[in-house]
Amino acid sequence: MLAGPVWPLLVIVPSYVAIVAMLTVLIGRRQSATRVGIVVLSLVDVAAICTSVALVTSPAFYPRALLLSLLALQYTQLFFGRTPALATVIASTVGYGLVLLSAWMRGIGIGWSEQFWLVAIYLLVALNGMALHASANRRLAMLVDLFASAQRGDFSRTFVEEKDREPDGITLLGHSYNHLRSQLASMVHTDPLTGCLNRRGFDQVLSHSVAAASRRGGELSLLAIDIDHFKLINDSSGHLVGDAVLREVVEILMRSSRGGDVVARVGGEEFVILLPDTDNETAGVVAERITSSVRKNKFRTALGRQTVTVSVGIACEQVSDAHIGGSLRARADEALYVAKRLGRDRVVMWAPGIRSNATPPWTEFVSA
Repeated sequence: MLAGPVWPLLVIVPSYVAIVAMLTVLIGRRQSATRVGIVVLSLVDVAAICTSVALVTSPAFYPRALLLSLLALQYTQLFFGRTPALATVIASTVGYGLVLLSAWMRGIGIGWSEQFWLVAIYLLVALNGMALHASANRRLAMLVDLFASAQRGDFSRTFVEEKDREPDGITLLGHSYNHLRSQLASMVHTDPLTGCLNRRGFDQVLSHSVAAASRRGGELSLLAIDIDHFKLINDSSGHLVGDAVLREVVEILMRSSRGGDVVARVGGEEFVILLPDTDNETAGVVAERITSSVRKNKFRTALGRQTVTVSVGIACEQVSDAHIGGSLRARADEALYVAKRLGRDRVVMWAPGIRSNATPPWTEFVSA
């Protein structure tokens, strides 16, 4: 199996280890590996393989260089990516050609036709392996992106399921994510006490609604709602009664809003309702219906049936860009602040100069 002396291996192997160690130290000092350095490391791999095979084996066993290059290619593709892997394929093909040329120049007969087919098969296997590895990396990156979105509370996207009869591990993991996606979204976005959206869920819905309205130039209205004197309910009747009041208020909000409206609990006794494609007049009608329904309802407390009221602030915008969500929230909160300052149990619509020019109506629009 060995057609030459063994001593070249005693030189090549330690030299290879020394070069790799030196490159590792340099990379460690720089705290980063450049693409050029990684390509050089790949070329060192190929040079060590081709030199060893050329010096210690007969021409009949030269194809071992291609087999060992496939092993080097796998590690390079796994740890360093596509460019160094492609450099390994090119270098191994050229290196193998130089090994054959060196033998031919020494008068050794080379079956060039057979060697050509060996190289062609090597390239087919190597490039196919690179393509499969790149596909796996792409799908893994898709999964990583999906989990990163889920960590931010965004469950709007699904893993694109492959149509394979026997799916691989990546596809099975993607299927598992798709099965858990709706349950995770419900757990993350839902307020456990009232069953409506929580702050995180509402922020996501608001972001999507603003983006959609921005594309078509539509209107968005937002109601900021606060239960008046809710602390007194908790102090006088206990938190269990307070929780029951919160749940009952949400039921009223759900009944009083429209089919496409979004109700969310964003604080202790603070709620918001998003009204897509709604002008200020319609938003005012919905807000009036809410305050009236809450005022007429008799809530169960430790002191018997009691009346509860809410204050509502309204903000309405013609959406011209996708960054108006924060402004809409701030304006609705400002209008709510004015409603509570004017005596509670009322609706106030935001307008420029609202704080300085507000007068105490029962329920009407406040403008500059």
